[in-house]
Amino acid sequence: MYKQISGKNLIIVIFVIVLILVGAALSADKACAASTATVNNPIGINVRSGPGTDYSILFTLQNKVTVDVLESSGIWYKISYNGRVGYAHSDNLLLKENPDYIYNADFEAHLTKQGFPESYKDYLRKLHASHPNWVFKAQNTGLEWSSVIEKESRVPTNLVHTSSPDSWKSRDYGAYDPSTGKYIVFDSGGWVAASRSIVEYYMDPRNFLKEGSIFQFMTHSYDASTQTKEGLQKLVAGSFLANKFPEAGYDTYSDALIYAGRQANANPYVLASMILVEQGTNGAGNSISGKVPGYEGYYNYFNVRAYASGGYDAVEYGLIYAKGSGSYGRPWDSRIKSIVGGAMHYASNYIKNNQNTLYLKKFNVMNGLNSVSTHQYMTNVGGAASEASNLAKGYGGNDAVTFYIPVYKNMPAAACPTPGSGSNDYFLKSLSVNGYSLMPAFNMYTSDYELVVPSSTSSITVNAAANDSAAKVSGAGTISLTSNVTTVKITVTSTGGTAKTYTITVARETAPVDTKPVSSKYKVGTYITGVDFNTSVNTFKSNISAPSGHTLKVADAGGKEKTSGNVGTGCRVLICNSKGNIVSDTAVVVKGDTNGDGALTSVDTLMVKRHIIQTYNLSGAYYNAGDINGDGKLTSVDTLYMKRHIIGTYVIKN
Repeated sequence: MYKQISGKNLIIVIFVIVLILVGAALSADKACAASTATVNNPIGINVRSGPGTDYSILFTLQNKVTVDVLESSGIWYKISYNGRVGYAHSDNLLLKENPDYIYNADFEAHLTKQGFPESYKDYLRKLHASHPNWVFKAQNTGLEWSSVIEKESRVPTNLVHTSSPDSWKSRDYGAYDPSTGKYIVFDSGGWVAASRSIVEYYMDPRNFLKEGSIFQFMTHSYDASTQTKEGLQKLVAGSFLANKFPEAGYDTYSDALIYAGRQANANPYVLASMILVEQGTNGAGNSISGKVPGYEGYYNYFNVRAYASGGYDAVEYGLIYAKGSGSYGRPWDSRIKSIVGGAMHYASNYIKNNQNTLYLKKFNVMNGLNSVSTHQYMTNVGGAASEASNLAKGYGGNDAVTFYIPVYKNMPAAACPTPGSGSNDYFLKSLSVNGYSLMPAFNMYTSDYELVVPSSTSSITVNAAANDSAAKVSGAGTISLTSNVTTVKITVTSTGGTAKTYTITVARETAPVDTKPVSSKYKVGTYITGVDFNTSVNTFKSNISAPSGHTLKVADAGGKEKTSGNVGTGCRVLICNSKGNIVSDTAVVVKGDTNGDGALTSVDTLMVKRHIIQTYNLSGAYYNAGDINGDGKLTSVDTLYMKRHIIGTYVIKN
């Protein structure tokens, strides 16, 4: 049975409902739009007692584990797993659901006008749904993705810590010592060369178009409207930069940093983040102690030029710079001078050099291909991504922040994945071809080889063995040679999923083309024989031809073309190619015709006699014409045959 509600009570009920709805709306800002998420980090994640890296680690979770998401706290999610509750960084979780994106024609037009590829747009739509005041601008690098990756993957341009998975470490020449089985350390603390696959992951902007990590694309220029003391204090909370400033003139470090940012036209949030990276959250770095012997009272907050050199350690060498005079307000004999001077140094060398985001100061891709892999602020391949989350602390979710996101030519269709487990040993231990030697000789780090085989070769057998027995090799075995040049590709896929291709270019020798004349009547060898006496040029040419693609000419002994008269000993058959060049020259021999007129007379007999008594010399075709009996010598027997032919008692047959 229902009781009618009075007018007064109805107002109260409506008021209560409104309060409930308002409360739900307010809590919606804190609740996460996803009810579940999957751990998205190949090495697992730490779950902490609070939303920040300063909180203690409660437990760890393996990759691909599904958790319940209870609420969000900035760039951290409060999660639950098997009854245990803690906080995990949003970059390490893949949400199963996302805030609904309501189609926005203006936003879609903006994305298209900016030139964002389709593969970027879905990420940006999701961010826009949560942060409608954020502005996304495409930075067209004008560079080919493959060219950039090639340069950034060279050892030791980018580094990872030796504790990283093997798939993150390079096995390329100079990065790994096969004799010891150890990676080569390039920086103190155990930093080794990064693999191509992890370079691709960190350089692909699409992997970081999400909460927190997108701040690596935020401008580093000063903007008073969004860079406030309140925001800066949130960023530095829990660190030494949250303390009072140790020198007169500024109440807090935040005041000093905002002043430095304004003077250098540099984002104070970025300056604070850089200092925390260089000096630690507790500010224990010796570069800012002011107490290093020989450098008392000098400071280098940003560790400008702080690297070991000339027998000095990194701190000392950096303080030598701070103690010097000249640019950026040096000597830095006070804390404020060091902070302002360091900010100016950073602005001059990076912000004004088209490197005005965390991404660009790590990857110098807006100054042309020649600048790629040079002038990088840090060697840690993930440095920009790791610093971005710290920057995000200083901004509210509704702040109007502009992000400049790089776009490359011919990028992969989808974002480059995080390397899987396993190693990057994608090298061959051996490579050979049965019966042949490769040029150059095989070396595991050499990718390209050449091989020349006879023209009649129809196939070769390629043998290949991986350096890591667990790696997969494809492309070896029996290879058919279907053309004069065949490219053989042998691909080694490592257990980590990366691949390297070795190439053998196989060239078959060109089969020699027979450029001799062709005849079914005459015999063609060193000489053309079988030509009868008194054979006309026209008759001769009707019984002899050039090989395909060539032309034939009859010439006299001097090489002048002969178009009439008889063909005699010493006449030449010239074969010419399509360009008119002579490629074959064969003389005619008419047995008995030693003077080259195509007939046999007493003159020919006389010439042989004179040769015998050495008053004349017959050679070449003429010598062969006089050798009637074919014994290789000119004797009185030959003259006898010639005389008998003349008087009709013997017939010399050609």
